[in-house]
Amino acid sequence: MSVLSDRDIIRELGRGILFHPLKPGSIKACDLCLTASEYAYAIGQQQRLIIETESNQDQPGKEKKFFYIPPRDTALVWTDESVWLSNRFRGPLYSVVELVSEGLGHIGTRVNPCWSAVLCIPLHNVSDKAIRINVRDVKRPIAYLAIEKLSSKSSSNGNSDSSARLDLLRGRPNRHEIDDFFNQKELRWMKDDENLLKKLMIESDEYKNLKKSVQDTFLNLLGSDEQVRWTAISAIASLLAVIIAGIALFKPSPSSTPSPTKTPTPQIQANPKKTVNPTLDK
Repeated sequence: MSVLSDRDIIRELGRGILFHPLKPGSIKACDLCLTASEYAYAIGQQQRLIIETESNQDQPGKEKKFFYIPPRDTALVWTDESVWLSNRFRGPLYSVVELVSEGLGHIGTRVNPCWSAVLCIPLHNVSDKAIRINVRDVKRPIAYLAIEKLSSKSSSNGNSDSSARLDLLRGRPNRHEIDDFFNQKELRWMKDDENLLKKLMIESDEYKNLKKSVQDTFLNLLGSDEQVRWTAISAIASLLAVIIAGIALFKPSPSSTPSPTKTPTPQIQANPKKTVNPTLDK
């Protein structure tokens, strides 16, 4: 088992990993940032947490949204991002040190192979003061998702748990707002619709920019001039063709393989103790 780096994650996007919406800064050195959505439920208070707003200094004209987890309470927080992993990967979740230092408990859970939906992350406020959680804030995420490559493919072929873990609200009061939101037809990419999730991710500007940056990095290694790049690409292609031809030339054919040498069977005398009379041979 190995952990994917940022380059590995970008390479697997669209193949073994789906992650939407991607935001600038979503991909760190070896993990993905999970941010809070506007939907969180306080188990102690038995209600959805109220979303508050304030002016956004980084983006004038836009409001910054946030909510507070009450003291000594646990909040079920749904992520803004939806995740899909193939049967070759799993994803452990790790706590954000800044939030833990303020009084949030440690996170210990994972994303199973073939999961496809948003995540529901329980955040435990063990302190005596309310803790602020920013909505869709990559600079202040609620958890980090690492991606581990399994040593062999998992036998799983779909979600083993309820989509988006809405089952955690079963029997609880004041849940209708959250249910109504996730049950909208156009938001089915948040609840086990892998095809729509992939379509939205691939068509997003952030995904296109990520892939373009990887392509540009490769092209920059070949030179800044376009003609020089094409010459280098042609030279690499020609070299690969020569290598493949050489392998095919020196590979022994089945007909040229020498047949195994047969070991002669020694002749055994029928009766080695019998005495031969020379007179009888005349």
